[in-house]
Amino acid sequence: MKKVDYEHFSRFLMPYSPAVRGEEIYFLLRRADMEENCYKTDLCVYRDGKTRRLTSSGDVNSFFLTDEGVVFPALRGKKDREKAEKGVPLTVFYRLPYDGGEAAELFRIDASVTDIRPLGGGRYLFTAQYSHDYARELEKAGGNAENAAEALKKSVAECQVIDEVPYWFNGRGYVNKLRSRLYIYDNGGVKALTDEYTDAYIGGVDGGRACVVEKSYTGFAPDCDRLFVLDTATLEASELTVAGGASHYGAWPLPGGRTAALVNMHEKYGVNENPRLFLYENGSWRCVYSGGEHCFNNSVGSDVKAGRGFDDGVCPERGGALYFLDTLGGGSYIIRVDERDGTVSPVTRPGANITDAAFYKDGFAAVILRGAGGCELCYIGPDGEETRLTDFNTALFEEYEYSAPEKCNFVNEKGREIEGWVIKPAQFEPGKKYPAILDIHGGPKTVYGGCYFHEMQLWASRGYAVLFCNPTGGDGGGDEFADIRGDYGGQDFRDIMAFVDTALERCPFIDAERLGVTGGSYGGFMTNWIIGHTDRFKCAASQRSISNWISFGNTSDIGHRFAKDQTGATPWENLEKVWGQSPLKYADRVKTPTLFIHSEEDYRCPLPEGMQMYYALKVHGVPARMCIFKGENHELSRSGRPQNRVRRLKEITEWMDKYLKDEK
Repeated sequence: MKKVDYEHFSRFLMPYSPAVRGEEIYFLLRRADMEENCYKTDLCVYRDGKTRRLTSSGDVNSFFLTDEGVVFPALRGKKDREKAEKGVPLTVFYRLPYDGGEAAELFRIDASVTDIRPLGGGRYLFTAQYSHDYARELEKAGGNAENAAEALKKSVAECQVIDEVPYWFNGRGYVNKLRSRLYIYDNGGVKALTDEYTDAYIGGVDGGRACVVEKSYTGFAPDCDRLFVLDTATLEASELTVAGGASHYGAWPLPGGRTAALVNMHEKYGVNENPRLFLYENGSWRCVYSGGEHCFNNSVGSDVKAGRGFDDGVCPERGGALYFLDTLGGGSYIIRVDERDGTVSPVTRPGANITDAAFYKDGFAAVILRGAGGCELCYIGPDGEETRLTDFNTALFEEYEYSAPEKCNFVNEKGREIEGWVIKPAQFEPGKKYPAILDIHGGPKTVYGGCYFHEMQLWASRGYAVLFCNPTGGDGGGDEFADIRGDYGGQDFRDIMAFVDTALERCPFIDAERLGVTGGSYGGFMTNWIIGHTDRFKCAASQRSISNWISFGNTSDIGHRFAKDQTGATPWENLEKVWGQSPLKYADRVKTPTLFIHSEEDYRCPLPEGMQMYYALKVHGVPARMCIFKGENHELSRSGRPQNRVRRLKEITEWMDKYLKDEK
């Protein structure tokens, strides 16, 4: 068997976004290209028991189905690519006939389209990025798009002006005076349906109606939004907001003039509160489910998947029930919610990470990551039985080492069972002692599961045991379990330390004197916290972390709402409470050699968060190293450029090797 190496993730093929047409399943297939240092995605179809690639250019990142063929955006003409490189807003759509042939240009829109839905008859509802600054330059340039784009680039290069919050957003850069505006394309004509200060997001579209979530603001973005139902024929919008101050996570028109919506009411558990499910019928909203145990989302982590969830462009209703993806424990499921009494029941089997799903035949077409396997397209029958339709990654598990995660659950001090796993080193030898790496998930409202994780398997192949768990604060266990507001570094820290104790007790092959710890985002916060509260780890690698809630709250793209919500105060209301939950406060206690990994364009946990902690350790004489990745953001470990993902993993692994593999 071959050893898992640093580039192993690039050998995985990742199907996602299934869409169904009769007996056919169309989907995207993504792969990392190490040589060109990018990702390439093509359109595929599962038809007559076989999978066929419909494109080979690697530039199809989204698509939708129409009566005439598959439609996707791409910039394939040289002049179009040159315009885009200059900053000119442009989206070109191509149509590929179902019966074969070459893709041909269908239509183009002079805007940066972010989402589009076909309405039939040459009409499309879409959202596109609207820039006040570009609009100003376009007016100055007399409508010349290239001159306007050049002038805007020059202006921003000299001075970036901000007068809103948030002013930047992770993965998008500066978003000051940018909006996601709603438009209608009607046989060549384009008309704006929302004003230039409104962010609009399209939900489900069906039966001549479209659900649209809107947020209008100048200066400071509100936490709440409003729900509208648009008549796609008349373009008249009716407001159907479930409640003032709420956030609508998704909404879908249903047959008979009804509407379904997932809504965070922000009543008890803040921004991380699980949504309630509402149904609009007979002129009023009715709460179908409000139990707080279900997040209606897949939050199970992996670094070899790409997915978007249950197909949110179509009606999620079937047979008197509504269907969604959900996270329960360390797995994701398709769940069924009975419209009459709100009864929730999983319709798929445990142990899987279902990343995408769509109705297919009498069951579902789903992308599943399970056990010793990568993402594959599967058919899930009405009884939950899975039939694999593709074998994109089977060979990887036949050729390369794989060490299966073994359950290591325990009951914490509050009587709650905490899920945990231990991965033995590859080629494990009984009686031998091995170093171990504790890997902490992000979020905190996400989870780990037993599915494949490249970085963990790499460490196992290099002779490490790998420990990971789902402490208090994570997803999959309901609102109360996920609520650590005002207590960061409290119960969550105690759970993690108790898990380490449990793993050491049950796994005598782990050398307690050779433990390392790492994690990203919340896992980076917790790594920073751990090294300030215990010396039991010989080294640490803190990734894209939070070190100081005061600075985070005033610089992160979500800081203005997330920091106060999670710490329970602001610096002006209760400085000690905010500072007391900041790892930086305890940096003078740190003795653990620590590596810091951060991305220059991380606007979720901005670069100064890592730099402050690094600086504090250096000042106090603790061995520290910092790696700043240029041109990358908060998603470095999952979707960063492939060569940078390799460099990141090498830096972490070599740091662990330096301190944990001392062959005395």
